[in-house]
Amino acid sequence: MTLLRDLSMSDIVSRIGAVILFAWLHGVLLAGLARLLGDRRPEFDGRLSANPFAQLSPWGLAVGVLFAMGWARPLRYEAGSNRLGRWGVVAVVLGGLALTALLVPAADLLRPLALLLPQSGAYVVLYVIGQFQLVAAGSVLLNLLPVPGLTAGGIWQAVWPEQGRRLPRYQALGLAAVTAAVVAGLVPALGSMALPYLSFIGRG
Repeated sequence: MTLLRDLSMSDIVSRIGAVILFAWLHGVLLAGLARLLGDRRPEFDGRLSANPFAQLSPWGLAVGVLFAMGWARPLRYEAGSNRLGRWGVVAVVLGGLALTALLVPAADLLRPLALLLPQSGAYVVLYVIGQFQLVAAGSVLLNLLPVPGLTAGGIWQAVWPEQGRRLPRYQALGLAAVTAAVVAGLVPALGSMALPYLSFIGRG
């Protein structure tokens, strides 16, 4: 495998930061939307937190660093507590993905501020912004797959809430399958595909 040889040390470090930032923001957005709709389960699970590591999945981090797309630690929802019931879980999942996608063009607004820094610092910040946009764009598309463990897989908690006890097992199997598919090259470079459509810089 030449993946690590294709990545420089700066690539690896910036990717780690980008994946942690993506997982944190994405997890907080999902937990916040659930709370707004009356579901406090993610909040009680510690997911409505300023601690980025509360959202981090080790496998999501590893895949994100190597392939520029990953996932946050799966959230648990209580459809019965949601004001919209089962449809509320669907709204949280799709809303969280949509808001995370909007972070990609929003990150472009930080670029002029980065240029106010000393040259070396500006380069680092701009590079991390670019890596975050790449990771976020690819991760949003990946997490649209309704696989347990990914964001859209949370919809199954609304469809079969009685399967809650088996959920960790399903999530582990789902994420193992996704990891194998990504490593085998069955999933294309989603970030590179989506970024030109989400970033103002990409369009230019």
